[in-house]
Amino acid sequence: MTTGQSDDGLQSYLDEDPGARPLSDWLWGLSRWGTLVLVRAALAIAEACVERWRRGAPRDEGWQHHFASSTLPQDALTALCAWLERGGRPGDARLESCTEELRDLIGNAEFFDDEASGGGSEREQAVASGRAILMALEASQWTAERATEDVPDEAERQAIASSGPAQELLAGARAYRHALPESSEAKVRELIRDALRAK
Repeated sequence: MTTGQSDDGLQSYLDEDPGARPLSDWLWGLSRWGTLVLVRAALAIAEACVERWRRGAPRDEGWQHHFASSTLPQDALTALCAWLERGGRPGDARLESCTEELRDLIGNAEFFDDEASGGGSEREQAVASGRAILMALEASQWTAERATEDVPDEAERQAIASSGPAQELLAGARAYRHALPESSEAKVRELIRDALRAK
């Protein structure tokens, strides 16, 4: 995925009036500045979910023992930050390993939540926070080759390739809103703006 837009253009985009377009369109529009901008945006959302993951479902001992006590989500985000500092090149073995481990943890958490009874909303929110964290890692692993390998239609392949990991960013934003239902679309924009302005 190539970037055809300047950093000045990104700053103008970040300053755009929130009412100018729906959040999903605004998030998708960040793809104009490339994969690393989308990963940084997804990371901002993920970092805001770590505390919700740690809080877990206090009335569910099984959840707290198996999931809330896991440091893997934070460890994975630490690895993601280090990867970005090194320039964010695809194929980082440590980051790929963290992503795979986190994928397994969140899959197990989703299964646990589906099978458990009682205390559902706390667990569902905790699972959603884990999913938001996972989406940041998935965004970092995105390549056009992987994303289009099973897509036979050339026009669709080009559309996917040009959008980068925008789908992962959107999924992360949806998961964040589920994990922290009191949060607003404005808060999602604020998290991303602050993170991208600070880069």
